Amino acid sequence: MYIGMKCTNEQYAVDRCISDFHDEPFVDKIIVVDGGSTDYTVQELNEFSKVQVFVHPWLDWYHNMEVNQSNIVLSYIPNGELMFILDFDEKMSDELKDYLIKVNADNLPEGHVRSVSRKTVDVFRHDDSPHAILGEDGWPIISNQIGQYPDYQCRLLKKDFKMHWVNSPHHVLIGFTHNENVTADIIHYEKDDFRKRHDIERKWLRAQARRKELGLTFDVFECQPKKELVKYGDPETWK
Repeated sequence: MYIGMKCTNEQYAVDRCISDFHDEPFVDKIIVVDGGSTDYTVQELNEFSKVQVFVHPWLDWYHNMEVNQSNIVLSYIPNGELMFILDFDEKMSDELKDYLIKVNADNLPEGHVRSVSRKTVDVFRHDDSPHAILGEDGWPIISNQIGQYPDYQCRLLKKDFKMHWVNSPHHVLIGFTHNENVTADIIHYEKDDFRKRHDIERKWLRAQARRKELGLTFDVFECQPKKELVKYGDPETWK
């Protein structure tokens, strides 16, 4: 099975994330598309034998950059191979690892995908600080569950050349014939530094503002920003 990932400037998350699943028996190769990191992300990734890194610069102003990166990841997966998608702020639960061990190309028919449950958690932070308190495993210590659950997301697929991601920043996969939900959680952590969350959402909204400026409609749906970030979806903000 291939693990498909994308990142930019995640040097501190690389070791804890990749180490958590690198040696699992279902992992054959880890494909990472880097957006042009200016820190030591790529060097950290190259420490792992199963990782292949491909650098494709992230262009903030490009109106479809987020989904474009996801399609680049998909392009490195051979047709007919299994692929699981993971982000660097996510961790596989033990239940999910047990499930993935049992999956193979024979019992996931061509054109089928699996949407996996995702649990988002908030983390403990140092007093009067935006920074998370880290545990011995390098991951932030969990405070409580937040947001929607089970939040099923398309993460497991058998690559077919017809498959393609659309809609930035929140993706929708097209080109498959059947979807099945799997309840075996991905644990999604809030950022170590909560200020990074706003940076990410501003980046997404800049691309959304560019679509409006170009007179483009949204492929599927428009991202609904938080109240305090609405202005970043307005093209006038970026002029």
